This record gives sequence, structure tokens and C-alpha cells, in this order.
Amino acid sequence: MKQKKRGFFRRIVGFTLLELMVSMVVLALLMLVVFNMLETTTKAWSQSTERVQTFKEARVAFEGLTRRIGQAMLNTYFDYKYRAAVPRPNERPTGYERKSDLHFISGRSQDILESERFPTHCVFFQAPLSFSLDPKNQSFGSLLNSWGYYIERNTDEDQIPEFLSGFETITAKERYRLMEFRPPTENFKVYASDLKTRYNTEWFKNDVIQKAYTPGGRPFSRAIAENIIALIIEPKKSTATQNINNELAPDYDYDSRRFQKERKAKDETKHQLPPLIDVTMVAIDEGSAIRNEQREGVLADIVPSNLFQKVTDYDKDLDELKRLLESKNIKYRVFHETVAVRASKFSDSALQR
Repeated sequence: MKQKKRGFFRRIVGFTLLELMVSMVVLALLMLVVFNMLETTTKAWSQSTERVQTFKEARVAFEGLTRRIGQAMLNTYFDYKYRAAVPRPNERPTGYERKSDLHFISGRSQDILESERFPTHCVFFQAPLSFSLDPKNQSFGSLLNSWGYYIERNTDEDQIPEFLSGFETITAKERYRLMEFRPPTENFKVYASDLKTRYNTEWFKNDVIQKAYTPGGRPFSRAIAENIIALIIEPKKSTATQNINNELAPDYDYDSRRFQKERKAKDETKHQLPPLIDVTMVAIDEGSAIRNEQREGVLADIVPSNLFQKVTDYDKDLDELKRLLESKNIKYRVFHETVAVRASKFSDSALQR
């Protein structure tokens, strides 16, 4: 039987050069798609993280702001009423009236603080927050503090450590910041400002404008959130006593001592806290702030000064601000809350005799 001879070399079956080239092209396309997806996901994650971190700081600041505004108080009481602010010796009183030694004021910052570096609105008041330099005093739990919130266009120069101040690459960053005015109870100036006999804002105004410090070197005001471009404070009556034809603060201004300035004996804000306060805050992210600064060359004004002048224009003004931010590709977040002032016992001015 004859056997078939097997060749010394067997034919080896494999891929052709064309097949290898096609497979490499397919593999390259798959890798390109994967890398593009990874890059897109990474970019979206970083942007989302940056946005969340930025607005997280703003959200925490907003929650603290609304919580403390709700704690505002005036410590009102009823006392004898005289014809003059300072009665003569042995003068007979004409009746009783509501009085207070404290002060609540809110409104346009340029009117109250008289400076263009403070945009939109501000609010200043007293509350039992027990903030003291001496830890032993904090155990009392009800010490009065002057408190306030406003937006300031400033730099973070005071936050740069001294050992880094000599480096040219480290420069102060100018931003709009939400500032918290919080002098300790040892620097409580309301009683010393003689509010009983004359109208004044000496208990906060000079310290805010001149950036006052405690004897230990702590600033009275501190930044609690960056890139806050607008703060809107709208005091209003509660729903049960709301009078549509007579808004409590039609131009956003509320002052519990306005009667001293305008000589109106029956001003409905006289020694009274507003029952409700609508608080609106607008924040932008850091990336948008950087792009806006690079586009303009400087930190330009973002909120037009003609906005938020009248309560009746609130919705229109807010929509206009949103359109302005969107036209400049500025990412923003609007925070809003209605705060109930717990110490408010608001009554009609006709009852103030």
C-alpha cells in the first residue's frame, strides 16, 4: 500500500496584510471613540464639580443669612409719650407709645453705605447671637450682636499669607463677595450711638466702610461667599394684613427709625420689624467670573444700577438680569426664600397713638 508523502513544510493559515490593516483601523477608531467619551466625561465631571462647589458655598451662606435674619429683634416696649423727643423736667406725658433702643434697616446699599463698591441691597439689625471674643461669655446664650449682610467688590489681599506676599505670581483676586458684618458683643455700639435722641447709623456704617477691626486684630466683616453679584431684600407684610395699595417697602427701603429722619409720628415702620422678608441672591461660578474679567479686561459691573429699585418691577428686573447673564455666557444660580421674622409683632400705624 502506497503512502502519500507529506511535504516538509505545511501551509500556515494566517491574516493577510490587508486584514491586519483593516483591524488596526477599526481598533484605532474604537480607541478614539473611547478616549473622546472619557475626555467628555472628565470635562463634564470637572465642570459639574466646580459648579457644585461654587454654588455649595453660596447655598451654605444663603442658609446662614436667612436663618440669622429671622432672629432679628428690636426689644420693643411701651413707655410714656411726650411732645418732644427729649421731655422737659416735670413735663406731663400725653399717653403711651411703642419704643425701642435697637434698629433694623434694609434697602439699597448705595443709599445706606453711600459707596458704589456696594451693589444692590443690604440689611443690618441686632440679634441674640452671643458672638463674643471671650469664650466664657458664650455660655450666656442671649448676648446681643449687631449683624448685617451686604455685597462688596473687593480683593482677597488680606487673606494671602505674609510669606507669600512677595511672590509676583500670587496676586490679589478681585471679586464680588457676600460680606457678613459681625462685630463681637464687646464692640456693640448701638447703645453708645444715642439713637434715642437722634437718627444715625454710626453703629455699623463707619465700621463697614472703613473695614474696622477688633483690638485683637479680627475684622468686623468677613467674606462668606465669592461671586455673589446680587442681594435683594424685600420686607413685606404677612398675607393676613397685606394691603395691595400700600406696600410696606415699595422702593425696598425699610427703617425702624425712619420716623426720626422724616419726622412722621405715625410711620408704620416705627419701632417695628417686618413680618416677612423676601430674600433673593444671585451667584455665578468662578469660571464665568474669570471669562468675564478676561473679556472686559477688568472686573466689570455685572448688575446694572437701575435694576431692583421698585418692588413692582421685581419680576421684570430679575428676568432682565437673567437675560444679561445668559447673553454673556455666565452660569448663574438664583436663591430665593421668604423669611418669617419671629420677633415681629407688626400692627397698623393707626394703632400707634
